[in-house]
Amino acid sequence: MKRIFLIVLFFSGSVLAQDNRIAQFAVWEPKEGMATDFQRGYQRHLQWHKTAGDTWEWYGWYIRSGPRFGQFVDATFNHSWADFDSPVDPEGDRADNQLNVYPFGYVRTTFKAFYLKDQSIATSASLRSKMLRMVTISVTDMPSAIKIIDRYKNSLRSNSDVSTLMALKVVDGGNANQIILLIGANSWEQFGKTENIQDQLAAIESGLKLKTTIDRITSETLIFQQDMSLVPE
Repeated sequence: MKRIFLIVLFFSGSVLAQDNRIAQFAVWEPKEGMATDFQRGYQRHLQWHKTAGDTWEWYGWYIRSGPRFGQFVDATFNHSWADFDSPVDPEGDRADNQLNVYPFGYVRTTFKAFYLKDQSIATSASLRSKMLRMVTISVTDMPSAIKIIDRYKNSLRSNSDVSTLMALKVVDGGNANQIILLIGANSWEQFGKTENIQDQLAAIESGLKLKTTIDRITSETLIFQQDMSLVPE
């Protein structure tokens, strides 16, 4: 009986670990002339989360390249779907947002994504990298695209300068045929190690004899904001 119990417990734990792979993102645009007010208001809102006993981790970045330059991204990771049924004090959260954040910024989009663990390279410090290269890949066939990302991950394992490649599949709030890669870097020299990502992905696609799996690639630079995050130091 004890042996059966241990097997069931192990299986349940494995399922639970598999389930905690949902991330939620929000993209904010500070109102014209209110960037500083937005930053301070968002910091006050994070303090509300801390005081309310929120156990979720919240990461924040400013976008520093591309058409969305100056917009702010926040995200929370490692969730099951059930977690979103019981966030900390939803009414209080909404009221504090109305007081401290909404007067100074617009929510441009929110979306959820599934973490592709087997196609990723990550450590506990990955999301606190100085920079994240956010590569958004629109695809025509998701299973084939995941094969390409898997090969790309394997090619990076021999490059000790790239220690963060987090792959996520958009599942709600956007194009469900998109994969987002978060590639960490702590210097521009390190950032440059993936400068030819589009060529590398195209070569892998060709090598696998896949036809036009990758439709479009965009790249943006995200700069981590410790003072606009609620994460372990």
